[in-house]
Amino acid sequence: MSDSFETTKLPSLTKDELLRGVIFLGSIFLIFVSFSSSNLAYGLSCLFTSVFFLSILFWKGPIATDFAHIVSRYSDNLAFYLDKGENYLCKSFNAEKKSEKVLVGVAYNFSLVMFFVVPIDLLFQELTEGENSLLLYQQFLTWVIYLIDSAFGIEVFIRGEYSTKLVYTDMIDLEIVSECTGLHETVFLSMLILCFRGVKPMVRLKWAGYAIIFIFIENLIRILSSYPIIHTWEVSTWETYHYFWWHVGQYALIMSMFVLWIMIVAGKPSNKSPKSNFVR
Repeated sequence: MSDSFETTKLPSLTKDELLRGVIFLGSIFLIFVSFSSSNLAYGLSCLFTSVFFLSILFWKGPIATDFAHIVSRYSDNLAFYLDKGENYLCKSFNAEKKSEKVLVGVAYNFSLVMFFVVPIDLLFQELTEGENSLLLYQQFLTWVIYLIDSAFGIEVFIRGEYSTKLVYTDMIDLEIVSECTGLHETVFLSMLILCFRGVKPMVRLKWAGYAIIFIFIENLIRILSSYPIIHTWEVSTWETYHYFWWHVGQYALIMSMFVLWIMIVAGKPSNKSPKSNFVR
């Protein structure tokens, strides 16, 4: 089997494409600012501003463009430089056989994932260190839990200075702090998927979206399970379960899901990125 691929001329990113990238990243940053705002009006204003810029960027407006096209352009240009790094490693380790190149490529892929994911994860932890550093989202999650509990006939009220405390008539109070939102785990799993090379960009984006939904539901179940656990096995059992799941189980689940994603989704031939030899 030949290791040669079709040579493709790759144009550099244009000024318009770079501008769209800046607007997109700025809109994502505004979403984070809205979640972390302690002022409801300011937080919602940032959120609506972000939605406005995203809509004129990918829906209607003078700068509107196809989302898949802009993702493909950025992905191809990034792949150009990453492929150069992989080729350099293959030459450095004298990897000439296909099996040797595959081994170097797998190691290079996982190294890149950790290189991008770990710093972003640490930065996110630093920015959300405070108990109410994601206040708008904490309040949203509190209301969701309140509505679900109320639908099951559980008597619960929302109290507290920031409206993030769930007060039960027959159980201990639960306060939804920033760590309870699951956003840290959401960022970690979605970034693992997004940074994994060799899979089509739109496939990675789609499954990163699935990861966000999965962690949201899993986190809801974790919080809602406190009521039956406390009433069945008392508070001490719930505290043990909560500590174990928060410090061990959550990350074991995330890594298991990521490995399964690599085996099932990333390993599927139709999901792999077509091999191209980009040149300038």
